[in-house]
Amino acid sequence: MAIQYLSSINLTTNQLQYAVIQPATTDPTLYTPVEGQIYYNSVSNKLRLYDGALWNDVGAGVTSFAATDGTFINLTPNTTQTGAATLTADLSATGTPSSTVYLRGDNTWSPISAIPGTYVWSIQGGTGGPTNVASGTNITFAGGTNVTTALVGNTLTINATNANITLTGEVTGSGTTSITTTVADGVLDVANFNASAIVTASEGIENNNNDTTLPTSAAVKAYVDASVAGGLIYQGGYDAATNTPNLDSLPTIPGIKRGWTYTVTADGTFFSEVVRVGDVLIAEIDAPTTLADWTTVQNNIDLASLTQVGIGNVNAGTGIDVSYSSGTATVSTQATSYATTISATATITHNLGTRDVIIQLYDTVTYETVYSDNVRTTTNTATITFASTPTNPIRVVVQK
Repeated sequence: MAIQYLSSINLTTNQLQYAVIQPATTDPTLYTPVEGQIYYNSVSNKLRLYDGALWNDVGAGVTSFAATDGTFINLTPNTTQTGAATLTADLSATGTPSSTVYLRGDNTWSPISAIPGTYVWSIQGGTGGPTNVASGTNITFAGGTNVTTALVGNTLTINATNANITLTGEVTGSGTTSITTTVADGVLDVANFNASAIVTASEGIENNNNDTTLPTSAAVKAYVDASVAGGLIYQGGYDAATNTPNLDSLPTIPGIKRGWTYTVTADGTFFSEVVRVGDVLIAEIDAPTTLADWTTVQNNIDLASLTQVGIGNVNAGTGIDVSYSSGTATVSTQATSYATTISATATITHNLGTRDVIIQLYDTVTYETVYSDNVRTTTNTATITFASTPTNPIRVVVQK
């Protein structure tokens, strides 16, 4: 059983050693022959080549050919030849060729000076012209105002001389322009300066805001109490193991004020909740009596492990996909293979997300493995190319 290659084999200039050309007693007919196909005829003991139309013996040689002269061309020899021959072609023009002659249409070499006609070219200025200039006439490039010209050898140089330019009135322009100017009097006109952004505020003067009236102690206390009511007031550490200071049972509770804040210094239970070192407790009302009257800020949640509940994350692994939505992880298995059937060259989409894939093909009728040109075009597609259309549909299997 022969292995089917449905694409060309490139040996990259390496040798095909100890190879045998297919022997057959007649011209092959299993596949439609293509130009350049060869086989060995075991009856005539000759190598046969298909030229696109017929099978021919290789190395039969040329029997004969005829060589004849063409227009202005002589062939030597110019007779019927048998076997190998050397042909020499040469012009048959009369006269002697040289660098000062040209070949005329009547197959004769003629001097260039004999070419008839008058040759002129035209010159155009910014003003004046155009003017026809005959061959051999000199053209003079003359300088103008603030412009000079100089010819050295074959190089013509045009220069602009130094000159002062006076600009009066409004000046406009385009492109890249560099102009240096001098302010005559150095005076900046600020007459129209807009000072509307300067604002003086005088509202908001409180009662007793003077140098002669003194507030009472009660007024000061009332002002301070109103200012800090509900604000966080740090009270120190809290030992949850020993309930020190007493925060969750009488008689201390009535003395606790809204906003009092404590930091847990030892693990323990606060009301019904387990708290740990670093957690923060904040009283929401005066004299809190339940856990709901407190805000508990968890500050030291442990990282999760196989045996510890805590903060964790789910990562994708080999063959596993993980996606998140609103904090919820969805875990799913990845596709690792793909298969499809094609009948000719095609680009398949496997969506395996990598070029690290194995591509195999087999005939869906004979179930034999076949070979093609396979290119991993992208991480999700591959191009399967056949040098010739396969006889039967081909199954393509892609494995990640």
